Amino acid sequence: MVLKSIKFTQVQKELAALRKSCPLGIQVSLPSDNLHEWEAVIPGPEDSLYKGGKFKIRLLLPENYPLAPPVVHFLTPIYHLNVSQVCGQVCLRFLSEDEWVAGGTIEQVLSALFSLLIRPEENNAFDHDVLNTYHHFRRQYNKMACNSAKKAK
Repeated sequence: MVLKSIKFTQVQKELAALRKSCPLGIQVSLPSDNLHEWEAVIPGPEDSLYKGGKFKIRLLLPENYPLAPPVVHFLTPIYHLNVSQVCGQVCLRFLSEDEWVAGGTIEQVLSALFSLLIRPEENNAFDHDVLNTYHHFRRQYNKMACNSAKKAK
């Protein structure tokens, strides 16, 4: 019971800190009273294909957070090689069980997602058709990524 209350307090502190001062123009919220489910809006970085877009994401914190990483989904459709075109789930090395550092924070997750919009992780593609387009038809990939940003306003 003590461990749960410590974790609960940590999550509350993270939420309060991010609501007060969230990096990179990102906004966070809780869609309900459940501290395990967060939402955020990430602006498309100026130096990216996603410039001008606003991308809503959902973060699901597991019971053993911060020892285990959250699961992240884009709720706003986005054309990106690290995001499932079907369900919006993110494939990011930082969020894998093997790479997650116990004690990682939501702020680190949000910063990593922002960076992912600037520079995709080719070795962690979620959708291999999108990866193929990225490698062999870059203009088409860029156009589709930009179009997803235009629709995400």
